[in-house]
Amino acid sequence: MDRHEELRKKLDLFPIGLPRAEETMKILRLLFSEEEAGVAAHVPMPPLMFTAERIARKAGVGRKEAAELLAGMGSRNVIMEVDMLGGKLYSLAPAVPGFFEMQFMSGQAIDENRREAGRLWHEALNGPFGEENYGYATSGVRVVPIGKTIDATQTVFNFEELEKIVKSAGSLAVTDCACRKSAGKCGGPLETCIMLGVSADYLVGKGLARRVTKREAMQIFEKCADAGLVATTTNTVQTPGIICNCCKCCCASLQGVVALNKPASSVRSNFCSTPIEGADCKLCKVCVNACPVEALYIADERIAVKEERCIGCGVCVHKCRQNALALTRKSEKRPLETSLHLLAKMVDERGKTEKIIRNIVKDIF
Repeated sequence: MDRHEELRKKLDLFPIGLPRAEETMKILRLLFSEEEAGVAAHVPMPPLMFTAERIARKAGVGRKEAAELLAGMGSRNVIMEVDMLGGKLYSLAPAVPGFFEMQFMSGQAIDENRREAGRLWHEALNGPFGEENYGYATSGVRVVPIGKTIDATQTVFNFEELEKIVKSAGSLAVTDCACRKSAGKCGGPLETCIMLGVSADYLVGKGLARRVTKREAMQIFEKCADAGLVATTTNTVQTPGIICNCCKCCCASLQGVVALNKPASSVRSNFCSTPIEGADCKLCKVCVNACPVEALYIADERIAVKEERCIGCGVCVHKCRQNALALTRKSEKRPLETSLHLLAKMVDERGKTEKIIRNIVKDIF
């Protein structure tokens, strides 16, 4: 079997996999040499982590050769590399969210291969890879509304507040938005992705992010809200690994709603934009133009909202100069409790559970 295809098949086992397409195969060939792909296909999937010696035995190559190839891939952040117990351990990283993004985070030199891989990544989202991301009921991410756009009389749960999510994290770091950096379609701010907990620690250790305080993180969110960006995070109650600030033209989290016209229900918050009766709306269209998913429009000389398309981000409310819009609660839906619950549900929806169990057994034995 072609070594890159062997690697792609293993990457396709992740909850968001890597379907075979012209673009995805080209990306793998740009980021992995033939020899690297052959070894990477034998690197275990998380949470398993193996030494170079064990991976060499699985791949049928010499220990020195495997160690050199693994170190090279680890330094380029196409696989996970961790210092532990006096040595290095390796684990396979998914394509998304994973090594695709890590090619464009802070500190990465965007060479010709990375630039072309970024272009192909965004092209791939229009095909089978886009369906893998957006074609299922459970999304890996959810929208977190801008806090100041929710009336103080409404109940707000901890998982719906950026400040509460940030305060629950032990470590915080910020890195560049890989989507905007790779697509280059807008002038939105770049250093906007807040990493939390072990994700922050790992990326700081790899030189891909810098540490920030809770206050600095909240200042970044304010800047992003002013820029019309949408806060999205892992679709879990317990502390997520990342909070992104997304634009509609570059960011993968919104492309399913905007470009592929997928239902907003999979990513939306529990809120919806609602015109305020009797407000002094000037029909200035600031809110219409600011809406990241084109959910607002003018009908009968007033602002109207397509509720099925609204993601409840609060950008329109934040931008409205006449205070003519409000976020109102439409549901009390809870995200999945933990990342394990989320991953299990996504894997089940994609029919991958049995394949993953077989692969774990293969990795171990």
